[in-house]
Amino acid sequence: MKGDMDEFVELLPAQQRIETSWYAGTADAVLQNLDIIRNHQPEYVLILAGDHVYKMDYGTMLAAHVEQDADVTVGCIEVPVAEATACGVMAMDSDNRVTEFVEKPANPKHIPGNPEKALASMGIYVFSAKVLFDELAMDHQLTTESSHDFGKDIIPSMISRARVMAFPFQDPVKGGPAYWRDVGTIDGLWLANLELIGVSPELNMYDSDWPIWTHQEQLPPAKFVFDDDDRRGMAVDSMVAGGCIISGAVVRHSVLFSQVRAHSYAQITDSVVFPDVEVGRNCEIHRAIIDRGCRIPEGTRIGVDLEEDAKRFYVSPGGVVLVTPEMLGQDYAHGL
Repeated sequence: MKGDMDEFVELLPAQQRIETSWYAGTADAVLQNLDIIRNHQPEYVLILAGDHVYKMDYGTMLAAHVEQDADVTVGCIEVPVAEATACGVMAMDSDNRVTEFVEKPANPKHIPGNPEKALASMGIYVFSAKVLFDELAMDHQLTTESSHDFGKDIIPSMISRARVMAFPFQDPVKGGPAYWRDVGTIDGLWLANLELIGVSPELNMYDSDWPIWTHQEQLPPAKFVFDDDDRRGMAVDSMVAGGCIISGAVVRHSVLFSQVRAHSYAQITDSVVFPDVEVGRNCEIHRAIIDRGCRIPEGTRIGVDLEEDAKRFYVSPGGVVLVTPEMLGQDYAHGL
């Protein structure tokens, strides 16, 4: 897929080019596609995580990498210490050189002078290409000593023998840490979606100067029908995508993706509903994520009694209920 500035995107399925097993870790995933990377003869390689949400001009990070003559540059951001257990936690000196890197520590170290914050890796790395190739080759030889992961193995091992630099991710307008969310957990995914419906969300989806480009299906506008006192189709403090029909149901503080159908007397609050979901009459859904293609039977109550929910659905540590078609005994892939 070609772009306007001679950029391109190649979508590659998971490979088994070196081993007969699937990817063992993030570093192994890059290693098994190394021949494709080499074909482009890059001078630098930017490696990104796929479960984070943010807006970033990677050019500034690449420029810092070149200016500092780094072997690898790690994007980092300040996060609450309580949340840092899910991240790689770093320490750096006054020149932004990384002095310590611990992946998902049980007791994260705080930033000097600020006991509330830790410096977390964003899972974004700029490597000088030759350094990357050499590091992946060395790591591949460690068949039992390594989990073949950038955060657990490669970055920590490079600190004492290579130039590992940090790139603090800053908001260019406001200063201080920029918007960044890890959506690799159910709680993180739920919260990041609901943050979007705030009056002034940190991630502004209506920013015409820096729009978010994605595939947009050609769908009819969302429709809200019935206006009786006990049967009113409405949504408040919510985002409702195209193709949705809110038929006598009430949606509050929720995000509804495309082609969701909510039937009469249903109530959806504090929830994220993915595409092609049908919510039956008199359903009550609270603090939940409803996966694509679910058909919620009439009268179902979700998020009201977590003890009962845990018997048939997944309840996250934060009390968010995840519902998938499989949990409902449905097969969305075959349209059943």
